[in-house]
Amino acid sequence: MLRGVAKMSLRRLLALATACVLACTLACANAAVLGIDYGTEWFTIALANPGRPLDLVLNRDANRQTASVVTVNGLERTFGSNAVSIAPRMPEKTFMAVRGLLGVPFESEVAAAYRRQFPNKMVRDPATGGVAFEGSASNDTILTVTEIVAMQLRYAQQLVEEAEGIVVRDAVLTVPSFFDQAQRHALLDAASLAGLRVLALVGDGSAVALNYAMSRSFERAERHLFYDMGAGKTAVTVAGFHTRSAGNASKTKKPMVITVQAYAADSMLGGQELDFIVRDILADRFAARNSVSVAELKANARAMTRLLKEAKRVKTILSVNAEATASVEGLHGGIDFRSQISRRELEQATASLAPRIRAPVDRALAAANLTMSDIRSIVLVGGGSRVPFVQQVLAEAYGGDKLTRNVNSEEACVMGAVFKGATLSSLFRVRDMRLRDALQYAVRATYSTEPSSLLGRAKEETLLLFPEFGAVGARRTIRDTRNTDLAIAFESMPSGSEDKSWSPLASVRVAGITEAAAQLKSKSVVSEKPEVKVMVQTNDLGAFEVVKAEALFNVMNPGYAPYLEDLAAWEAESAAVDATSAASESDGAKSKTKLRARPVALPETITEVVRLALDVEYHGASRMNKSALEQSRSLLRRMDEDDAARSARHGAANRLESLIYRLRDEVEEDDFAAVTTEDQRAALEKALADASEWLENNAEGATVDELAAELAALKTLWGPIAHRKRQRAKRAESVSALRKAIAQAGEFVSAVRKELASVESDPDVKLLEGVDGT
Repeated sequence: MLRGVAKMSLRRLLALATACVLACTLACANAAVLGIDYGTEWFTIALANPGRPLDLVLNRDANRQTASVVTVNGLERTFGSNAVSIAPRMPEKTFMAVRGLLGVPFESEVAAAYRRQFPNKMVRDPATGGVAFEGSASNDTILTVTEIVAMQLRYAQQLVEEAEGIVVRDAVLTVPSFFDQAQRHALLDAASLAGLRVLALVGDGSAVALNYAMSRSFERAERHLFYDMGAGKTAVTVAGFHTRSAGNASKTKKPMVITVQAYAADSMLGGQELDFIVRDILADRFAARNSVSVAELKANARAMTRLLKEAKRVKTILSVNAEATASVEGLHGGIDFRSQISRRELEQATASLAPRIRAPVDRALAAANLTMSDIRSIVLVGGGSRVPFVQQVLAEAYGGDKLTRNVNSEEACVMGAVFKGATLSSLFRVRDMRLRDALQYAVRATYSTEPSSLLGRAKEETLLLFPEFGAVGARRTIRDTRNTDLAIAFESMPSGSEDKSWSPLASVRVAGITEAAAQLKSKSVVSEKPEVKVMVQTNDLGAFEVVKAEALFNVMNPGYAPYLEDLAAWEAESAAVDATSAASESDGAKSKTKLRARPVALPETITEVVRLALDVEYHGASRMNKSALEQSRSLLRRMDEDDAARSARHGAANRLESLIYRLRDEVEEDDFAAVTTEDQRAALEKALADASEWLENNAEGATVDELAAELAALKTLWGPIAHRKRQRAKRAESVSALRKAIAQAGEFVSAVRKELASVESDPDVKLLEGVDGT
């Protein structure tokens, strides 16, 4: 009985342990965080998974970077390097370098520059006023930039699932520091469409600074400048590093503090600008040599897409060589193109860019109120910073000894982002580093006060709520005493920008103040006018938000009158006790009368807080509403389903094709004829020929079921033959084993005969007769 109970308890313990292990495994999988550095030309993914080091995730080509390119042909999508390969054939349907279009109006200079450089058919998104493209998913729909970015973020998530076998939904995304409210919201919408939950947006310069500090210690405070020239922008970040004092704790336990002091950027200067310059040089040469107008060549979208691809290759070669050869077959009108280009030619063509290369550095230093002597080093980041001309301009302006390349240009940003993600969960044990990121814009509020009397006039108040490069995550409160509704206009000015003009950010109307006062009449309102408080903040995603509005009324404390009565009673009791004590002392006796504690004082008035209604409108390119988000999700779901169906179809077709080729080879083998009749061979050969012809004619349009039926038909014919081939292959081995067994049995019988030879009448001897053939 006790043994049975023990067994039962053991089973339960094992089941409980198994459940705990599974729960921990699931918890760890759910706790994993992605870092995604989605750039203009490339995106990179890193994974933080409990119990494992932070590391990059490789793509299907085993590369660390994936091209930020997608081709959309109907519902069919092609990503990364495959999209780059087919871009010359489908230039209007291949979308590249779209990150800069997130959240910008169709009328912006950024959008206009894109239209000049790329062949896609751009249109104005009627829902948001942003950028969209026509003829992408279908003839009667448009494809927004947000949807294009969402596809690529979803693809990044799929790459993680394929490489690591887990589905990760939490992510930290990098974002250009200068991205404004609308651009950040557009990126967040894209992440939402992709099924990602964004834990934080980290400025790309801030992420690099975080990565820079991960493997370093700072005995004293230092400042470094990070010069990041990517494909689509140049950003400069000034960051300070110091180790905070932590009492008697060891140096390894003292937290590292990284403070972003300032940044500046040129949002339209990057390595891509150099690509365009090389492309235009090549286009001019082709036109001059072949009597073709440059305008005619540039009107050929396929030719210009192929030239841009070649220009990227040439620029990369010129970064380490003095000369390079450009070559494109059948570029235009069937004419091949081949030409030499030197680094000197490229530098001459880009000489006018030198002031723009220096400008972000000067602006960032000025914004931080620093000089170059305050900077320990200039850390070069991004592919564009590898160009010798860029390094030469910086070295001449600020000193070559300041320039360093002591971070990995391709990985620093994403590794900083994934480290940030790891710090947001208690399941990760990481070094204690505190990033104080800087706000990308200053914010001010303007509103009119209430007239102080009948003859008084309203006064316009302007408050600076968040200064340039203020701390991300800060909260501020606007206060005004009034009885009427309040309207506030919020404006923003980009941090570190040459343009110091303010532009509309949001407007809010606070209503319900009069109604709130009427509701509180029964509570003996003391104040003539309530204090109205409007709370605003910049959240961890760097977005400005109007949080709430409240009216604060001074009202009579309902407990004050009872308190006064209780206090009077207590004072009377106290006087009586004092009198008793005095009488007792005069009689020489001790008083034992005890007095209760004095009543706790209560205020005469208290503050009654009433939540007020808010009507908030954010300006700029508007966010996608619920209806638009659902419509986009529906489109992306259809594309995902089409991808899955196409993948299944291709897999089935590949399996059928592989079987056809394998059987064709096996038919030629010698053992095939040995196990088949002539009719069987003829039937199989005919089935293979028919299946091959059917696959050639129907591979694209066939369903998975039809492909599976063809595969099953071949397997039905081949199955019996394959069985006989296996039997034939094992015949020699089986015969050999049988002969060996017979021989062993004969030896055994002979041995037994010898033992029993002396006992002729033993019945066992008769049993052995005939066993060995006698």
